[in-house]
Amino acid sequence: MKLLTLILLFSYCGKKAPLVLEPEKLPLAVVSLQVRQIGNQIELSWKFPALLSDGKTSMLPAQVRNIYIYHLAKPFVPDTFLKKSELLAKPKASELGMRPDGTVAYAVTFKDKLLQDKEHAFALAYTLGRTRSALSAIQKILTRTPPKAVSDLKIGHEGKVVVLNWSRPQVDSEGRPLGTLAGYTVYRRINQGKNPGVFQAINSIKLTGEYYEDYDTGSDGEYEYQVVSLLSERIESAPSNQMKIKIHDTFPPDIPTNLVIFTAKDHIFLTWEAVRDRDLDHYIVYRKLSRNEEYKLLDATVTENFYRDRQVVKGELYIYAIAAVDKKGNKSDTSPPVRQLFE
Repeated sequence: MKLLTLILLFSYCGKKAPLVLEPEKLPLAVVSLQVRQIGNQIELSWKFPALLSDGKTSMLPAQVRNIYIYHLAKPFVPDTFLKKSELLAKPKASELGMRPDGTVAYAVTFKDKLLQDKEHAFALAYTLGRTRSALSAIQKILTRTPPKAVSDLKIGHEGKVVVLNWSRPQVDSEGRPLGTLAGYTVYRRINQGKNPGVFQAINSIKLTGEYYEDYDTGSDGEYEYQVVSLLSERIESAPSNQMKIKIHDTFPPDIPTNLVIFTAKDHIFLTWEAVRDRDLDHYIVYRKLSRNEEYKLLDATVTENFYRDRQVVKGELYIYAIAAVDKKGNKSDTSPPVRQLFE
């Protein structure tokens, strides 16, 4: 009995605490898959998760090896998608470019007859090292025969504003008369070196006419444009012909207009119409006391389209003018003068 007690005592004293296993570090499913139709291609775009399954370890897109894109064009219930779908494409991650916002995209070409009023479903997985992620959420799209691509995009410029215009497509890609369009999207990329970058939409609201003015030309480089016609938010034509123009920003902003003055108890308040230049940096406020005087700088750091002049004296007549300055230091001429007696 004593021997048994000693054995039990030593066994208890040497017992270790339960092992605590580290959480697994597995790749999570893509959660931001988007699908859209561009001409006779269907483009999938997504972002990889920021973290692995432990919620702490960063997910490194550079370690992704392959993408598995699954496709189904027949009715299904979600639980049967993977079983009924086909592996449509298996691109290597190294073949895919990453956009500035971290989005990755891949396009698959379809025959026209497979796009005419057809519902398609897509999902994808990827391998991180040797481990495959779970399948993403399934995304569906009802495709249609797209409009014929615009072929007569023209370009010009008025000062620093690039002006684009084109004609409305009259037929779809199969040559049939085209019905109603939802609008247009203009895409642009700026080539400032060896890497031309990617085309990005520059109009936040779809265009309803065949005309666009690009005011956002504050960076030097070769600007390249193309336009697409929209059947819906997710269905657009193939891109138009591309047009290029070299921009070297030596153009000043527009002259401020509609300068208006109000008198307050202890200051004079000035306001004017905001200049539309996208790379506008600030305004300069000038003042003088008589017509024959030279303007004196009152403030060269005004970032809003109004100003309060508190350096005023009762009974004095003040004359004001405003100039606009862009980020490259190009300065406009001064606005027409406006005068005010401070009483």
